[in-house]
Amino acid sequence: MLNVSAGAVSPSGSRWLVFMTVLAVYICMIDRIAISIAIIPMAEDNGWSPTVQGAVMSAFFLGYVTLQIPAGYLSDRFGGKWVLGLGVLFWSLFTLLTPASAALGITVLLACRFLMGVAEAVTWPSIYSLYSRWVHPDRRASAVGLMNSGISGGSVIALICTPWLISVWSWQGAFYLYGLLGVIWFVVWAPLARSRPADKTDWDTPSAASATAEAGSATDRNDASAQTVYPRLTVRGMLRSRAVWAIAIAHICINWSLYLVLSWFPTFVNRELGADLQLAGFLALAPTIVSLIMAPLAGRLFDRLVARGRDRLKVRRTMQSLAFVGITAAMMGITLTDSLILSVTVITLSNALTAFSIGGFATNHLDIAPNQSGLLMGVTNTLAAVSSSASVFVSGWIQDLSGGWDAVFLTAAGVSVVGAIIYASLAGVERGVRLIHCGFRP
Repeated sequence: MLNVSAGAVSPSGSRWLVFMTVLAVYICMIDRIAISIAIIPMAEDNGWSPTVQGAVMSAFFLGYVTLQIPAGYLSDRFGGKWVLGLGVLFWSLFTLLTPASAALGITVLLACRFLMGVAEAVTWPSIYSLYSRWVHPDRRASAVGLMNSGISGGSVIALICTPWLISVWSWQGAFYLYGLLGVIWFVVWAPLARSRPADKTDWDTPSAASATAEAGSATDRNDASAQTVYPRLTVRGMLRSRAVWAIAIAHICINWSLYLVLSWFPTFVNRELGADLQLAGFLALAPTIVSLIMAPLAGRLFDRLVARGRDRLKVRRTMQSLAFVGITAAMMGITLTDSLILSVTVITLSNALTAFSIGGFATNHLDIAPNQSGLLMGVTNTLAAVSSSASVFVSGWIQDLSGGWDAVFLTAAGVSVVGAIIYASLAGVERGVRLIHCGFRP
């Protein structure tokens, strides 16, 4: 099992790097989600209308879609250490500046939130690029599962701690504390992290030594010179690749349902099922906590199945199909009950199965383009971010149009069916680009 315990972590090993990237994702999500709680006292202090509040929260996502692809390219070309490190530093600084920006006026605050989104956009592309260099293929799904658990973990921390910090301190204090966490992370990361391992023993795996021996002296060359031996990922190549289309569409379809639940589920249980606001917020944590637990387990399951000789492509298709089946069943099932407990249970089970995407599309980038997994992740995450925003908006529009929630959930079910069919039909694991410095042969 991937172990990031204190005894296993060292700055020279991949486990330390995975540990630090997991912390970065936690901080990323805490800083991102905090505004959803803090906006309540911020609006009271400044007299903002719901429209202004929506603009403040959406400004982040406008920035978030801008730098995904450039961040992936820069990480693959020059290394992910400084791309990720500077991203964390700058989004933390913008978090610290949020109270001052709000005091200076709505325009300044919108600019601050936009720039924070730009800085956070580097997170996943740079981490995928780092993992392609640092984490052995036998453990990549485990690493990505652990890293993605930070999405849920950071959200839970923000949802629990932010109201408490506001009550005992102030909403300004919450931003100061969260911003400081990122600055401290950067102070540790900057002097110790490296974009590439000095040698393959940094993989911390039993097969590292044999991989190094096979690589020979060629593996000691720098990345830039080594990568030129192999064809590179191009726009034309991506557009013509069935596997890339499979990953992109699966990413789009998963995010549609994911952000529907994150954004609208508390409102649904409050308005449709009659839970009060406090209970609605508490119940909304259940699916998130399950995701926190299941993501690392799903990644570990994939790695174990492949290590035992199961066909990599079949495992990916099966795990991704389970994720889409879970979403589809949940979205259809929730339209058949008015029970609060059953509705929460259905969505929670759906999130548990959605975690199997870690063994599906979510680590498929590292199969087909390990040399430029950061760029490919930037491309698919950009499309997924657009899907997330569209899901939130369209779901609200459907509610207004239909006067209810059934059409919202059935639409999400339909999107999931499309994703399941396309991924199962087009997915591939053939390596189009290879990292020669990792010492692998065809």
